[in-house]
Amino acid sequence: MRFSVSLTSQPRSSGMQVGLQAVPVVGRLGFRGAWQCVGVRRIPAIALAVLLNAPGFGLHSAAEAQSKEPETKVEGNVCTAAGAAVAEALVSLVNGAEEKVAETQTDGDGKFVITVARPGKHWLLEARKDGFRPVRVELAGLGEGEGRRCKVVMETSEQARVGAETGETSKTMEYSDEANFTIAGVTDWSGAGVHGSDAKVRTSETLAKETAALKSNSANSASGSRNDASAHRLLGDAKEKSGDAVGAASEYEKAVKIEPSEENYFAWAAELLLHRAGLAAVEVFRKGAAAYPKSSRMLAGLGAAHFADGQYTEAAERMCEAADLSPQEIAPYLFLGKMEKAAADLPACSVARLKRFVNEQPESALANEYFGLVLWNKGRREQSEAEIREAEGYFQKAVAIDPSLGEVYVQLGMLYKARGENHKALRAFQNAVKASPKSSDAHYQLSLAYRRAGNAEKSKREMNTCEELRRSADAELEKERRQVRQFVTILKDGQAATPK
Repeated sequence: MRFSVSLTSQPRSSGMQVGLQAVPVVGRLGFRGAWQCVGVRRIPAIALAVLLNAPGFGLHSAAEAQSKEPETKVEGNVCTAAGAAVAEALVSLVNGAEEKVAETQTDGDGKFVITVARPGKHWLLEARKDGFRPVRVELAGLGEGEGRRCKVVMETSEQARVGAETGETSKTMEYSDEANFTIAGVTDWSGAGVHGSDAKVRTSETLAKETAALKSNSANSASGSRNDASAHRLLGDAKEKSGDAVGAASEYEKAVKIEPSEENYFAWAAELLLHRAGLAAVEVFRKGAAAYPKSSRMLAGLGAAHFADGQYTEAAERMCEAADLSPQEIAPYLFLGKMEKAAADLPACSVARLKRFVNEQPESALANEYFGLVLWNKGRREQSEAEIREAEGYFQKAVAIDPSLGEVYVQLGMLYKARGENHKALRAFQNAVKASPKSSDAHYQLSLAYRRAGNAEKSKREMNTCEELRRSADAELEKERRQVRQFVTILKDGQAATPK
């Protein structure tokens, strides 16, 4: 999971507060595999924070204070969710260049201390042990001479598989664990805590809206309290429509506590995701997926929440699982395709699933576009002309099926330009503008193509159109972001909750 927060430092003599940002390593990172420190502080959602207030931590002797390279010290303990010490876990400190600068093992009590002389602002702390999920955390804002104290909670690999392997579902499920967060209010969208490039942010927002629009694929409510739970869920729907997002989230949570059905879990998690509470959405979607392992949309929602939280590998893996669970559902494939556009380094599972999508639906323009994009990205990375030619074929088929796909013409133009076929590239970009006249990217690429062709006047005209469209699109996006406000979320102190 990822915790993101701004740094607030105080004089060394009075302690400091720091934010931790957890990022995935490989495979699933269980919510119980969390980095937790003492103290809580309110921040904009998507950027849930666990903060540490350690008075006196980081005090140095007079000799150390005079050193040109004051030591940075990170210490703490590693334990299981039950509180048992994890001995002989390998704990490493990694710098911003992904170089290990220090490494140690936990002692019999699970304690560790790492000291490094080289100062720096960007550090990663990594914990590994056979039989446990690896955990990686970003120590945001760790400066020279500062200290950090952390409690590391690791989840065993076996625990991560229990939900799916036991087959114990919601028939006997009770909601007895409190959420690890509270919604304190809303704030205007500011981009605080948002992960990735602008393209990834926009893709995340699209995925959030499309996740909320998914229809239920199951009816898992069957208790005497159904009417009460449904009433709270419907009231949540009404409050969301009226602009009371905090009230809506509260009603959805009440519905889950009364009846932890698939529908109620999904409504609550989707509301959190829609209002950019990425980490909170991950928690609730994960609980829902554990309780309803056959819910494809729950896994797809979990993938979208991971993407919002900047965990792109985790996001793609959950989408792949959703596609495998219900191969006839196209939403996971479409989500994967959008993610491929924004993050071109997704895991191999996405390649296999998008290939299956186009094989099973060869007359789908989007299936051809997305798999063509996979091959185009892969061909460029590996300098494989064969895969680039194959990508060209899929792109051409996509626009033959649906000539309105301006983005595909843009990709074709980029492909031709990379080959040095400038005339074909120019024609492709002209087709892109014709198909999508409001696409700033299409006008931008056409402007560059005209410049390469020596037509300065047309190049300038297209660039002016591009800039005008971008200003208009940015203004519209800002308006939309003000309407869909961002949750202010507080992460509670304590273990991450897991549904029974």
